Amino acid sequence: MSTDQNLGATSSDDAQAPDADARTPRVGRRRKVRLFLGSLALRSLRDSGYTIEGALGEPVDNSIESGANRIAVKIEEGITESGKKGVTRIVIADDGAGMEEAVLRRYLQIGFSTRYMSDQTIGKYGVGAKLAALSVAKRVEVWSRARDNDPWRRVVLDLDEIGGDDPDARENEDVSVDEPDLAPFPEGVVPIDPKGTGTVVVWSKVDRLDEGRRARDTPRLRSDIEKELARIFRYFLDGGIKISVNGHDLLPYDPLFLMEGTWSDVVLTKELGPKDTKAEGKPETLHFGAEVLADENITVGRSTARLRVTLYPREVLRRRFLGGDELAQKLRIPGTEGVISFVRQNREINYTVVPRIFPAGIREFDRFIGVEVLFKPDLDLHFGVRNVKRGVEPDEQLRDEIRTRLALYIKTARRRLKEAWTDADAPDQQGEHDPIVNAAADVDRTLTKGRVEGPSDPREVEEALADLARDAGKDTTTEERDEYIERVRKMPFAIVSVDFPGNNFIDLEHLRGQVLIRLNTRHRFYRELWAPLKRVAEAPEGTLSPEEVSDVGRRAVEALTLMVLAYAKAETMHEDPHTQYGDLRDEWGRFLNQLLGKVKDVL
Repeated sequence: MSTDQNLGATSSDDAQAPDADARTPRVGRRRKVRLFLGSLALRSLRDSGYTIEGALGEPVDNSIESGANRIAVKIEEGITESGKKGVTRIVIADDGAGMEEAVLRRYLQIGFSTRYMSDQTIGKYGVGAKLAALSVAKRVEVWSRARDNDPWRRVVLDLDEIGGDDPDARENEDVSVDEPDLAPFPEGVVPIDPKGTGTVVVWSKVDRLDEGRRARDTPRLRSDIEKELARIFRYFLDGGIKISVNGHDLLPYDPLFLMEGTWSDVVLTKELGPKDTKAEGKPETLHFGAEVLADENITVGRSTARLRVTLYPREVLRRRFLGGDELAQKLRIPGTEGVISFVRQNREINYTVVPRIFPAGIREFDRFIGVEVLFKPDLDLHFGVRNVKRGVEPDEQLRDEIRTRLALYIKTARRRLKEAWTDADAPDQQGEHDPIVNAAADVDRTLTKGRVEGPSDPREVEEALADLARDAGKDTTTEERDEYIERVRKMPFAIVSVDFPGNNFIDLEHLRGQVLIRLNTRHRFYRELWAPLKRVAEAPEGTLSPEEVSDVGRRAVEALTLMVLAYAKAETMHEDPHTQYGDLRDEWGRFLNQLLGKVKDVL
């Protein structure tokens, strides 16, 4: 390896250096510097960017590649070396083909892999299982055997036993691991099939999973691990491979809602399915499938990637503003808006938001849209795959191709989503303002309640509701009127647009716990702002020119500004507006802020 003349050349004084420097190899009159300080480099590589879920995925990958049908992860908790509660040991066992002694002896060697740089397998770099283990623990032990009658052999790497932190002291070190030995399994560790083949990996001296570092508590950490592994390895779980965490068999979690028998199907069956049971007393798990909006290939060089886009099933969409409720939490939906699942060789390697790839930015309701990109290892360069199987970064050409296609499918998904919500709200939507009023009514349940007592005579209430039905044009028949009144009676607000004389833009009538609102369609504010904006919102796509939309937008800004000025002017008509209207301004502003924050994308 060539070096810079100023750095690599030796002076005449160097030539007379003491024999102590003879340990450094020389080429001619140049002295070489050891490229790799083993123990220090291993300590540095502990910070390779693994999450605990990503780290556990590495030995699971190896188990799958070895042909395992069963993989068991055991997370043990207790008091760690730091004296805090947390994870103390992690065991990953499988019933795969195991490793011959010649392979096992090199298992812990950085860079060694029987599948090195292969474009046919999950792993290829020869660093994943080692760096993953060291990212959370200081000691790694691996037992394996490739034949039933072979003994279980072990290799071990312990950071505490291979040197300190002084670079000078480590200059001439030889970092290596011992040959496989016949050490027995530690207490509490057993192979999946004690009489068969397989591999057992033990991470001990765990020093990076104390409570408060990776999770509030270890049970929460274990739950997060289950969720992530169920999604990462969903294709293998769906294919019949068993993966368990602390004895709990994982069900596949499919963010596209296409696979059957998933975690989501179990949750939805429990919440929405029939309560009767079938044979053996077990409830039948129903399938709640998504609508496939796209399933197509993207040509990349001489290979192809596959893009799939789905809209979640109606049982998940339900109605507006339920994307964060208890059922949505169980289905792991909140916070997934704009996320794309990248699946390499049937194994998810990233579940992330790719900047600037969703059309018109990411919307909160995009959490109901599933997007997946599947590809094979021969496209690793195009997808920017890294040795820690994180941080997928499609190259510019591929990103543009995905973005172009998503512009069509996400737009379609958003339209279908709104149609589904409109259909769900259809029984309640009888008037111009009802979609927003219904949404505001849902939000109102969490807002502070008014103190207006309203009329004490029930007959006055009935008359007021009957008058509102007449103004809304819902009194053609007695049945129609009564149906409208019963629907309005359950709502905290009711709004109708009606033509009435005078300067009032709004007329309010307060009942007990309810406000009846009339908008004056004769008023200039309605004619010049409300009606034009409504026409723009309802116009079929492409029927309005950009100039028409801009004109309405400009007039809307003018009208809203003038509304504020008019209100301010109206306050001046009172000699002490602060005392008279101060609380009104505060409450109005507070409710406006809350409603705007929680009611959106209704129309």
